[in-house]
Amino acid sequence: MPDKTKPPYIGNTKILQTIISQVIQNSDHLIVICSDNTGKIILWNRAAEIITGYSHAELPGVATALRVAYPDNNYREKITTVGDVFRKKENKSVHYETKIQTKTGQIRDISWTTERIPETGTNPQVYVTTGTDVTHTRQSKNDALLLSEIVKSSHDAIVGISPDGSILTWNNAAEDIFGYTETESIGELFSRHIPDEKKNSFASIFRDVSEGHYFRGNLACLTKTGKQITASIAFSPISGEDGIVEGISAIMRDLTRELDIQQTMKGYISEAAMRLNHPAEMVEGNLISIIEQIREGDFENEDLLMELQVQQKALSQIIHNLRELSQAIIGNFREIEEDMGDVPDTVQ
Repeated sequence: MPDKTKPPYIGNTKILQTIISQVIQNSDHLIVICSDNTGKIILWNRAAEIITGYSHAELPGVATALRVAYPDNNYREKITTVGDVFRKKENKSVHYETKIQTKTGQIRDISWTTERIPETGTNPQVYVTTGTDVTHTRQSKNDALLLSEIVKSSHDAIVGISPDGSILTWNNAAEDIFGYTETESIGELFSRHIPDEKKNSFASIFRDVSEGHYFRGNLACLTKTGKQITASIAFSPISGEDGIVEGISAIMRDLTRELDIQQTMKGYISEAAMRLNHPAEMVEGNLISIIEQIREGDFENEDLLMELQVQQKALSQIIHNLRELSQAIIGNFREIEEDMGDVPDTVQ
């Protein structure tokens, strides 16, 4: 067991001090700034110059450094207050984060720690401030939060799935489509949403995606109530730096209503074609016949009037059929409007 009462071995103190001084001065990533009680900066290392863009000669004092790093008066006042409170309370150290403006006008997030080095013998009290540029870390977190909000508010179901088929993430739209809450879904197998008779084909699709392939198509799915729906699904593999698939994203949309509407519209169109085609052909043929007979002088005025009245009734029936069809289509769009909200003016 080592003797904890003995101080650690340091070796040649002068050599060590030289090494430490060189490390601090030449660091490219860790900002090190030393200042005395008067606010004079006595150390401004390489990282401070690289990250801020200013040399020690340009920023000889703390007041100047604060003025250029925090050009906004209100923000600078808040930062200055932190330093003043630290000095008055005589705490050993303080940690805080700020946004600085560099010489080129960039905004950087810096994590700071300021420590008080007490006066010892002939050495006056100094303040050592170290800083780390955390801009990329903060940006990554902000991007992750933004992405999370986009996924959460998306009208499409967005689900994260592990390579073994377990659900990792479950957004609000997925809950709306399938009826399961996030708590009920996380950790469950995604295959529970696939009908038994479709599980083999789904397993084949999922295996291909797990091997790095993409899939886009329609699949039969089951909701919490057991209702079968048709979902448009896009499966995408998510690979790590080594190329190994670490997860799968699924983006889904319920097409059941849309397909029902398409089927209904096909029915309307088929019925319209059947109901309108024959009467229209008859009217056309009759009118051609009437025109020919008029040219040949075979029609008396009374006979012509009667024949035209017959064709007028036939045309009235065609118009009636068209109106019925249009009312049926309008009624169908009204149902869509109730289900989906406002419809575009072009549909109304």
